[in-house]
Amino acid sequence: MVSLLPILINFVLLTSVKANATFLTTDYLQNGYCITTANELYKVDSSGNLLTIYNQNRYGKLEFIDATNPMKLVLSYPTYGTLVLLDNKLTEISTLSLRTINIQSYSAACFSSLDNNIWVFDDQDYKLKKIDRNNDIVVESGDMFSLVGKALHPVFMQEQDQYVYLTDPAEGIVVFDIYGTYYQTLPFTGIEKFQVRSDQLFFRESNRLHVYHLKTLQTKYIELPGTLDIKDVRIEKNRLYLLHENNLDIYSY
Repeated sequence: MVSLLPILINFVLLTSVKANATFLTTDYLQNGYCITTANELYKVDSSGNLLTIYNQNRYGKLEFIDATNPMKLVLSYPTYGTLVLLDNKLTEISTLSLRTINIQSYSAACFSSLDNNIWVFDDQDYKLKKIDRNNDIVVESGDMFSLVGKALHPVFMQEQDQYVYLTDPAEGIVVFDIYGTYYQTLPFTGIEKFQVRSDQLFFRESNRLHVYHLKTLQTKYIELPGTLDIKDVRIEKNRLYLLHENNLDIYSY
């Protein structure tokens, strides 16, 4: 087994925010977003100050958020097949009902920086689809059986630099190009969330944040501060965000 090399970083705790949250994400402006157990969306700045709250239950449970574009957040409500778009003040811009275009069930969605549209993985026909602002399908992949030889069950996805990354915990992180063409599978199984920044892919295992370089193919790791009860982690420029059972810790580095 290859021994991974550590990346030594000195983390300094800036603040600890009380947060009974189930999901964490961030944007490149260093804002943090948490989905609470009360089905609310909290937005905090890089110092932990609460900026605003979004709270509505018309579409069921809020499962995840894509903050790739902080001016156009994508909120996902899979139970009712609904995506809600918010601006940076957490004011609704629009909603997309996927069931009106015969996407009855989906497990992952993400923002496309290329054209401001949204990628969705259709669970019923096992296809990756891109939806535009008019709720029309503008890109559609082949089915996963013909592309990768098996059904995929992704739980998280992200577009970055001309590629779409999907994680299926049983299969690994599956990569497609922006036309929905299969590219490769990265052999990291058991991963439910990840983060791609530039040429690096980050994912957590226990108290370590693994860093995989997409070009050199080298994997290193960052030892995370604090205890082992970490639920989620995000890293942005000069900031590390650790979500625990009852609080969100924000570190500088």
